[in-house]
Amino acid sequence: MNLYFFCECDSNIHCMEANLLTNKKRPPIDFKLYAITDRWICEPRPLYDVIRELLDVGVTAIQLREKDLGDLEFYSLAAPIAELCHTYSARLFVNSRVKIALELEVAGLHFPANAPGGERIKTQAGKNLLIGGSIHSLSEALAREKDGVDFVTYSPIFTTASKPGYGPAVGLKGLNTLASAIDTPIFALGGVSPDHVSECMEAGAYGVAAMSSLMLPETGGTQAREYLTELERYNS
Repeated sequence: MNLYFFCECDSNIHCMEANLLTNKKRPPIDFKLYAITDRWICEPRPLYDVIRELLDVGVTAIQLREKDLGDLEFYSLAAPIAELCHTYSARLFVNSRVKIALELEVAGLHFPANAPGGERIKTQAGKNLLIGGSIHSLSEALAREKDGVDFVTYSPIFTTASKPGYGPAVGLKGLNTLASAIDTPIFALGGVSPDHVSECMEAGAYGVAAMSSLMLPETGGTQAREYLTELERYNS
């Protein structure tokens, strides 16, 4: 396992980034369901097994979040999951860790709302990676659109225990207001169950994102199937 990229002074880092930061056109956003990981919710099942089940039922985009891990631990978790996603031709997004994303040749990166914006994100990530961004307000959405992100997750749409610190639920009205204000694809997140898919899509969402419901060790795959069934009519 090659871990040289964790040393900022290693000149190999710059060579690797130079080779990967090409002018290749970013691939399109060709998924409607965006699965976000939380290995603690998965217990006692390994996160790898839960992700494999999601891929088996047709999920094609995974965000590996796991913010509490250090780089070495994150890499050890991410490497087999990246290989698994490559096998399924699914898109894996790494949360914030640019060098790991480059090393594992994943599909993209996802940045939190408080991440540095603008040219720094685009310079670090490179034009061959998709970039997603979390947003919780119209001002954050406008800033991320200016940054040139490829899509945003907007939350919380509904009240949810997993996002208690991100302010009150914005509701379908808030989602519709945001969709009218920006052109960037929006994934509705936060308390969005399969039963909410149609109303979120009608309010202007490009797709939906989910964490808790998809990470449940016994029912995550069933939930994913239900989301995908509801989203089928919006695939175009």
